[in-house]
Amino acid sequence: MVALQPRRQSQEDQLELAATVSVFDPNGTSFEVGGTVASKFLSRLAWSHNGGVVELFAVGSNFPERPGRVGQGTYQRSGWAQVDPWDFIYLPAADRQEADLALGLFREGMSVNSTPFAFLSFFKILNIHHGGGMGQKNWINDNLHRILHSQALDRLSEIQRSESDVGRYLYEEGRCAVAHAHGTPLVNPDSYVDRRRMEDDLTLMKEIAALFIESELGILSASSYWRSLREGGCPGTELLRKVVQEDGCIIYVPEPLSP
Repeated sequence: MVALQPRRQSQEDQLELAATVSVFDPNGTSFEVGGTVASKFLSRLAWSHNGGVVELFAVGSNFPERPGRVGQGTYQRSGWAQVDPWDFIYLPAADRQEADLALGLFREGMSVNSTPFAFLSFFKILNIHHGGGMGQKNWINDNLHRILHSQALDRLSEIQRSESDVGRYLYEEGRCAVAHAHGTPLVNPDSYVDRRRMEDDLTLMKEIAALFIESELGILSASSYWRSLREGGCPGTELLRKVVQEDGCIIYVPEPLSP
């Protein structure tokens, strides 16, 4: 069982307690298995809400009322962790190992406090299916026409004014330039020019990674999922309903609805 506890004020000691996610198994589990389950949950939540989630620390306990894992938003505070938990959550199944990896990398890209490393995390998602650079560059170029996000399209137009091969540009001047510190091109963390360029490219790379996850791995974005329901689709087990237990813990259970 995975339980959520919203960020709240402690009435006993007047301390602000972080939002928590806990894993409880009445039959017992290991710290490593429980931590992995919690991390996968956070990655699915980050994908569903298109926002970064990082973990402050992890603890284990035999006492079910204490948290087992603690989460924090991207910039020290999460804009959507300060409110009561949602009545419904879309939580993608992602029942393949490569899908799990992609969602983990996507959350890392949304959460890491470094624009170049965030770019690299998003780019690594393409590497799941394409081991070589040529395959990654070709996939980007073949799918640029499917990008819809306005900011990503604006950056794409800017790049195309000077670059005829966008896939090559993002791979060599983005992915390779971040990963290596020998030769050229490279991204210097002290260069304001490099920093600004990476910030601009990050918007486009995030959309490319999201497009790959949805089209190649079959994990619907939140907008695609809710649109499918509006068009008469069946929610299956990916739509979860909030249930508040007697002890105040919140759990989510599948809420199948008739199409």
